Amino acid sequence: MGVEGDNNLLALQCWLKTRTHLPQNIEPLLLRRYIQSCRNDLEKAKKLLEFSFTMRNNNPQIFLQRDPTDKITQKVLEIVDMIPLPNTTKENYKVLFYRLVDFGTENYHFTEIIKLFFMVADVRLITPDPNGLTDGEIPIFDMTGFSLRHLTKVVLSSLRCYMKYTQEAHPVRLKQIHVINCSPFLDRVLALLKPFIKSEVFKLIHFHAPGADTLYKFVPLELLPNEYGGKAGSLGVLKKEMVEKLMSNREYLMDESRWKLQSTTKGSQKIEQEVNANFRTLSID
Repeated sequence: MGVEGDNNLLALQCWLKTRTHLPQNIEPLLLRRYIQSCRNDLEKAKKLLEFSFTMRNNNPQIFLQRDPTDKITQKVLEIVDMIPLPNTTKENYKVLFYRLVDFGTENYHFTEIIKLFFMVADVRLITPDPNGLTDGEIPIFDMTGFSLRHLTKVVLSSLRCYMKYTQEAHPVRLKQIHVINCSPFLDRVLALLKPFIKSEVFKLIHFHAPGADTLYKFVPLELLPNEYGGKAGSLGVLKKEMVEKLMSNREYLMDESRWKLQSTTKGSQKIEQEVNANFRTLSID
């Protein structure tokens, strides 16, 4: 981020000391991501940080009391892959890969899956990028194995939280979103999701039929896992690395002093409303 980035980080850290209701031990790399996602606009970064932590505390079932070693999280880890791929695109965008491993619905606990998603994301955001901070994110969702039975297990409150946080409060910039191996009932999935998707985000979504090579126009084949014809490594190895990183950061995830508001102020409840009105396109290009 250079001298400007260092100065902004110092300024944000100094400002943070005046906001005593916010956690005071936020990782410097995470603060840098807030600044970068706002294109070095320090005032926007402050608002985003306030909004992020307010949302987290308003949704404790997802963002607090997190232990990657508990039984239900271990079950969720068995049925889904949530893997940040190792290499970036030529534009320096991070590629993330998501899919079901177990197609049954017995252990498909939607809220716990969302909770795991943010655990993985929080660990990734404090992990240094090989070539400096990445300039954006490209998630890829593989619909293989997703059925109408899965759709019936979606918890609307958790879905609403997930969609709102990732679109408005996450310190990353979405560049593209890809859904591969689309199912015949994609229209029903979209009917559920569309009320929660901002129009500018929907424009970023690309749908790819089973067996199509259209994804490669956006994400080079070699960046994908071996099982998908790429050279990023096998999903088994990549997942093992991800799980190890998750477990090594267990104390970080469980330390609520890093995530929980220290006190409830009268203004804290207004933050979310203010951001909704004035700050809706922060983390989206």
